[in-house]
Amino acid sequence: MTTAASETLAGQEQTTWQAYFEATRLLFEELDRRVNQDAGISLADFGLLARLAEADEFGMRMSDLADSTVSSRSRISHAVDRLETLGLVERRACPTDRRGSYASLTESGREKLAQALPGHVDTVRRHLLDQLSEEEAAGFRASMAAVKKSLQEVDPAPVA
Repeated sequence: MTTAASETLAGQEQTTWQAYFEATRLLFEELDRRVNQDAGISLADFGLLARLAEADEFGMRMSDLADSTVSSRSRISHAVDRLETLGLVERRACPTDRRGSYASLTESGREKLAQALPGHVDTVRRHLLDQLSEEEAAGFRASMAAVKKSLQEVDPAPVA
């Protein structure tokens, strides 16, 4: 891969980027359509409910939820407010930190997630996992791990 900065992507770089970008966009659109059809929620809401379902009985600290979904604390706060209004999530104060709070799934949230999950799994399998051989899947995981690691090392300061 080219490491020197240039003003445009060319040849295989452009083809690789476009293939990733278009496939990811289409997959996310289909996942969003499917969870909306099956459970009446967005893919973003599904992601939050799924993260909260993985938490322990106390739920998840809002700051950890933001970090695990690669979202700002403000965006997560607004999303949790909306899900709380829908009765899918409940928020409570952190007993050890007055500034912190926890979010957890309500029973309705668990039911909503259960409605969305089969279609989500089917879509991921049919349009991503079933399209890859075992070797391709291993390469894909390794590639995405490298991309994730590279992005986690980025200085969050704005680029001049």
